[in-house]
Amino acid sequence: MTKTEIRETILQQRKSIAESDRALWDQLIFERAHKHKAFQLAHTVHVYSSMPEEVESTPFVEYAWGIGKEVYVPMSGPDGVLTHCRITWRTQWVKGLFGIREPLAEKPEDIVTDHAFFGQGAAIIVPLVAFDQRCMRLGYGKGFYDRFLAQATAAKIGIAYELQRVQSVPSQVHDIAMDAIATQERWYKPQ
Repeated sequence: MTKTEIRETILQQRKSIAESDRALWDQLIFERAHKHKAFQLAHTVHVYSSMPEEVESTPFVEYAWGIGKEVYVPMSGPDGVLTHCRITWRTQWVKGLFGIREPLAEKPEDIVTDHAFFGQGAAIIVPLVAFDQRCMRLGYGKGFYDRFLAQATAAKIGIAYELQRVQSVPSQVHDIAMDAIATQERWYKPQ
C-alpha cells in the first residue's frame, strides 16, 4: 500500500473507535508511555496538542508539570516549519493553522525555533498516523514532524492505538525511527 492508502485506511479505522474504548486505551497508553526512562529523566518534554481521534496528550502535560518538568508544544507555521512554545497552567490557547489548539506565548523567550534545543535531557511525545514493527512512523504527510525530528536528538516516544500498526511503513533514508512506540497493548522498539 502507498502512504496515502495507509493514511486513509488507518484514519478511518481510528475514527471508528468507540468512545468508551478510546478513553480506556488513552489511559493505558499514558500509563505505559510516561514510565519510559527517557520521559522520567527528561527535564524538558515536548508534547503534541492532540486532535480528536488521536491519543489524548493532556495527561502527559499535567504529569510533567506535576513533577517539575518544562513542557513545550508545537505551533505550525505556514512555511511548513514547527516552532515550539513553553506552556504553563496560565497559557491561553487558540486554533492554529490546521484547527489544532496552539498556545499563545506569555513571553517572547517562551518560543523556541531551534529544533536542536530538544537534545539530551529532553523527551518528545510524537503523534503518528501509522507505524510498523521497526518503529517507523507515518505522519499526516505535511512533513512538519519529519523536519523537527531530524534535528532533535531527544528521545522520540510515539504513542498510538494498536490498530495503527501496519505491516510496513514505506520509508526513505531521511525518515526517523521512533526510539519506542507505546500502544494500549505493548511497547514496540526498533529491532
